[in-house]
Amino acid sequence: MAPPLKIKLASRAYDGVLPILRGQMRIPGFDFDIIETEDVPLMFAGMFKGEYDVSEMSLGELVYYTSRDQADFIGIPVFPSRMFRHGFIFCRKASGIKSPAELTGKRIGFPRWVQTAAIWIRGTLVDEYGVSAKDTQWYVISMHHWDDSDPGAAVAPRDGSAIQWIQRNGKDTSERACRALFDDEVDALGVTEAQLTLLLANHEIKRLFENPREVEANYFQKTRILPIMHVMALKKDLAERHPELPAELFRLFSESKRWAQRWRRAIPSLVEAWPNQTLDEERKVFETGPWAYGLEANRRVLDKFLLYCYAQGISARKIAPEELFHASTVNLTE
Repeated sequence: MAPPLKIKLASRAYDGVLPILRGQMRIPGFDFDIIETEDVPLMFAGMFKGEYDVSEMSLGELVYYTSRDQADFIGIPVFPSRMFRHGFIFCRKASGIKSPAELTGKRIGFPRWVQTAAIWIRGTLVDEYGVSAKDTQWYVISMHHWDDSDPGAAVAPRDGSAIQWIQRNGKDTSERACRALFDDEVDALGVTEAQLTLLLANHEIKRLFENPREVEANYFQKTRILPIMHVMALKKDLAERHPELPAELFRLFSESKRWAQRWRRAIPSLVEAWPNQTLDEERKVFETGPWAYGLEANRRVLDKFLLYCYAQGISARKIAPEELFHASTVNLTE
């Protein structure tokens, strides 16, 4: 009998993937070499550079390279990270900005342009709140998560956006982004979890939306969208050598998620006193489970994201959601 094929898999320690990271669930004939990390840009860069066989990948980066026929990796419709982004927009209290509509013409910064969270934030500001893309000043620190490997990368927004660069004042991307807001280089800043600690510690800074949970619940009720952030991806050459693997990975991650959903209900939390009450409250908002895997169950979300990507120049051409995923997985459902 041939030994199992070793596959290097990188992921954050989400509850939905813990059984895989612990080795409780596996695919016959394959042996996972697990790289568990909280450094998201480094993880994406590792997949981009070919250091991993299977990994989380930025949905925005997948769109960027797929639309340019430059991707050495292909997605499967498994989405380990989904998050509303209204609560990740900050401004200075002294700016007098009280509503998103007031951001037209202002300077709005982001850590990266080809960053899924930033794409969603820009798209939502324009789509839901009437912010003018062409009349607003958009600032970023870098284009990609790995500009050291693709220094010539560029985009050409179709919505009139003009991209300007934040001064490199700080030891890393998070500090530089926050410093731009603190030092009045930008009027507002759209971020990810990586910048929250610095922003929330500054008493001169406030969230644009004072009640983001209520705003996000209303957004979901209107759009039925819980934004996708990350997608699982694997090397194309690995999928070519083992054509059964993409579908097997979909099955594995689906099973792992179901385990996590049962576990979340059954085991007391170390960070919440009433975890099941929280889940019950969320169920009233969502009505149905918003965490579904599979292309068709997420077509509405993906179609909206791809519209934003085309407008912002992330995609070089119009693409269909099917192009992002391995052909063997496009019709799979849980």
